[in-house]
Amino acid sequence: MATTRPRTHRTAIEVTLVAALSALLALLTASPAAAAPVFADGFESPAIGNDFTEFVAGQQFGPWTVTTGTVGLTRDWQAAEGNQSLDLNGFSPGAVARTLPTKLLTTYRVSYALAGNPDNGPIITAGNVTANGRTVDSFTFDTAGHTPSDMGYVYRTFYFTNVLSAATVLQFASTTAGAFGPVIDDVRVESCLLVICPAGTATAV
Repeated sequence: MATTRPRTHRTAIEVTLVAALSALLALLTASPAAAAPVFADGFESPAIGNDFTEFVAGQQFGPWTVTTGTVGLTRDWQAAEGNQSLDLNGFSPGAVARTLPTKLLTTYRVSYALAGNPDNGPIITAGNVTANGRTVDSFTFDTAGHTPSDMGYVYRTFYFTNVLSAATVLQFASTTAGAFGPVIDDVRVESCLLVICPAGTATAV
């Protein structure tokens, strides 16, 4: 009489199915912070040889282009990451931009560290971030209680969805008059699938 041995090995189809289900589970439980990195910059390039180096509209440094006014790379105070940060007011309000290689109908997470120039006493600095010309974040920072050695950086995060363009121009701009304005550092851009980005938080650009 023939006997049937218990099956001890999975078929190739079963192995494939298990792998696919595991991958789907990992995708559904992933967080936006675990998304694929697109761009990261802490304003470390070029490394400046003094406390402050100014750049004017039309000039480039690292991956950034100054689009209006003046900005400054500085080592004059605490950085959020590395040794340098970006003062969005050189000797006047300025803005910097760079082009990101974004995909159509894809949502992106942007985070950055924000502080303010503490060298002129307590002031409230302000600015905004645009993606393809559309405002995706507006910010203020009060320098009261902060010093060059204790800048009080806060991290801000926003999302945008690239709808029509083959690339996205990301710009950080100061709206603070004079030579004392917002400071940014540690800019990070990550892509994330629509199913794992927080619903209703992304701006279409």
